[in-house]
Amino acid sequence: MKFKQALKEKKLDFEIGDTILVGKFKNKKVKVKGFDKDKNNQPIVVTDKGERSLYRFRINKLMPKDKRQKE
Repeated sequence: MKFKQALKEKKLDFEIGDTILVGKFKNKKVKVKGFDKDKNNQPIVVTDKGERSLYRFRINKLMPKDKRQKE
């Protein structure tokens, strides 16, 4: 999958089973159960508390061709 390659290029160093902090103040601990993609092919993290967006922004090259922004 393309987003797994993006994860490797960005050198994000967390895996399934790791604990990450989420929420407005990044103070809620959740355990990573896996990785997936949303309807726009953007990477998400599947946690024990639900799905979370991996990035707060969208990666244009991962979007479906019909939804991409013109450069």
